[in-house]
Amino acid sequence: EIHLVGEMNFDYVEVTIENPGATPDKVAKHKKEVLDALSSYNLGVMAHCPWYFSIAHPYERIQRAVNTEFNSIFTTAAQLGAKKVTLHSETLSPSIQGRKSQLENAICTLKELHKMARGHGLDLLIENLDKKSCSIEEFRRIFSEVDMGMTLDAGHASTAMGEGFENYMKEFYGRIRHVHLHDNRGKDDDHLPLGAGKMDVKEIVDGLKKRYDGTITLEVHAE
Repeated sequence: EIHLVGEMNFDYVEVTIENPGATPDKVAKHKKEVLDALSSYNLGVMAHCPWYFSIAHPYERIQRAVNTEFNSIFTTAAQLGAKKVTLHSETLSPSIQGRKSQLENAICTLKELHKMARGHGLDLLIENLDKKSCSIEEFRRIFSEVDMGMTLDAGHASTAMGEGFENYMKEFYGRIRHVHLHDNRGKDDDHLPLGAGKMDVKEIVDGLKKRYDGTITLEVHAE
């Protein structure tokens, strides 16, 4: 995959350090091959944590175990030369715990993870999913207590449960340090190629150009 990205003349690759093919242990086993591939195309590196890792688990011991895995990912990301690492907002159903508790647990975890990431020289970014996971209002609270950045996922913001790309841009443009771009049909998180769905990609790109001049990953998971 790194060779494919390099052959397509991208500037960098976003490495998802995740089961089954790229757990920290597996990346460590093939570290030289990975670094050689990156170097051969002069690719920059970003890192992405598993999307399903909880940051607000109601069981403290489980969250501590997950944080240990996050730290392992941070270690691997730094070894690959990454400067930014993205994690997702909470993925557990809000029915598992009250919304207030979920937000408080997330803030507590993010404070710890932010400190861990900085210890590895990494800028920790939180990615939006939809308002079931974390609303714009809740992101305001997070950023008021944790001085971290955001990965704005334009596709997630444009699903039926999203709160709109432009709303995120207006609210958090000063926090946005990375962008994920993909298309969908307006309802679900389809991760389609640009132009294959119903999103107004041109409007989104124009909106980005007005306020943003950073990295963008084309996060396409479907043909």
